[in-house]
Amino acid sequence: MSGIGYPQKPNRRLTSDAPRLPVRAIPKVGRTVVLSWPGIASASLTRASPSLAVISMGSTSTEIASKEMPMPTVKGRQRGVRTLLICPRCESVRNAVHWSGSEWGCRVCLDLSYPCRHRQRYCSAIHRRARLLRKLARVPPQGLKAQVLREMIAREEAAMLAHLRRVNGDLVKRRQRYVRRVDVSR
Repeated sequence: MSGIGYPQKPNRRLTSDAPRLPVRAIPKVGRTVVLSWPGIASASLTRASPSLAVISMGSTSTEIASKEMPMPTVKGRQRGVRTLLICPRCESVRNAVHWSGSEWGCRVCLDLSYPCRHRQRYCSAIHRRARLLRKLARVPPQGLKAQVLREMIAREEAAMLAHLRRVNGDLVKRRQRYVRRVDVSR
């Protein structure tokens, strides 16, 4: 079950499935590091200049550009510089790039999704109820907030039971349809 107005693709690959190159893994200028991920060949990462890193994997090499942005000032003092990567496919500014099959790209270009978006997708009330139970454990049991949380938990439990009834009803209908189809074919 997805959010209202946002249908989710059923078979999206997850960010945890693709090797990730975060900004902090890039070495200082002129240095080279060897990166290795389980399942794919190791790669050497060379920082050629302050704004360019080269990833060499076997016979292919990819140039990943980086961009330095000043951090916001606090009370007139500069807080430093933040380095971000530029996606080689869409040229958007990202914190990390991912490897998928044969090329590097950002999460959007490679159609990768975060694993937490797929947790208990069949019934989102389970996750909401668990979150409310954790909140309830942190408030005094006799307080007004605890009473409101208990009511919200009761609503989520009712939603879970309604979902379970609907799923069971669908399974019963499917089984009856299958039994009728088998009887007709005999």
